[in-house]
Amino acid sequence: MIRSAIMRHLSFVMHSRNNASNSKTFCSSVKVCWSCAKPLVKENNFFCASCGSLQQIEDVDYFKLLDVSSEFNLDLTKLTSNFRRLQSVLHPDKFSQMSSVEKNNSLEWSSLVNKAYKTLNTPLQRGRYILKQNGIQIAEENTSVDSEFLMDMMDRNEAVVEASNYEDLDEIAQTLKVDIDELYKKLNESFLEKNLEEAKENLIRLKYLLNIENVVKEKLLKYSLK
Repeated sequence: MIRSAIMRHLSFVMHSRNNASNSKTFCSSVKVCWSCAKPLVKENNFFCASCGSLQQIEDVDYFKLLDVSSEFNLDLTKLTSNFRRLQSVLHPDKFSQMSSVEKNNSLEWSSLVNKAYKTLNTPLQRGRYILKQNGIQIAEENTSVDSEFLMDMMDRNEAVVEASNYEDLDEIAQTLKVDIDELYKKLNESFLEKNLEEAKENLIRLKYLLNIENVVKEKLLKYSLK
């Protein structure tokens, strides 16, 4: 019985290593395995090469964790594919029969992978994350936005409030889509050119536009359900 349990564990470990083999290296700060105390082999990322135990969570770069290029305009298909592959390896359900340490490690890794995916899968959060990596924070008051833009946002908000039919709202939605798409292009250019202050301002503008767009979508949905 014990032998069969060990064989199942080793089989799972080998399968997990194969699935995770294309990931970037993370386990660099921890030098030895928590379970067998043998040196960790960097190429084996999540698992100890000697005993197969899932290692403790590391503070890692989200782009490296999900094995995608650290760019604003990243490959979302690859991002989702890599996310699913990692969760198939690290999800707590896979460790229900393992030690309590590995169960906890799995829970923490799975949570981190989820957080990383949600951050990188959303343009606004992705941009904020890139800025944060470069020591730039976006303050809640958003004082860096010029007054002309803020006045335009006030006018747009009033137009949304005053819109009394589906057609008017749909027209506002179309205009917003054009402006948001254009802002995405500017954001990508800002990040490619390493112009982070410009990227910060464009992200703040994007946040305003997306907030208005969400209100418009909600009102359009209400009209469509009538």
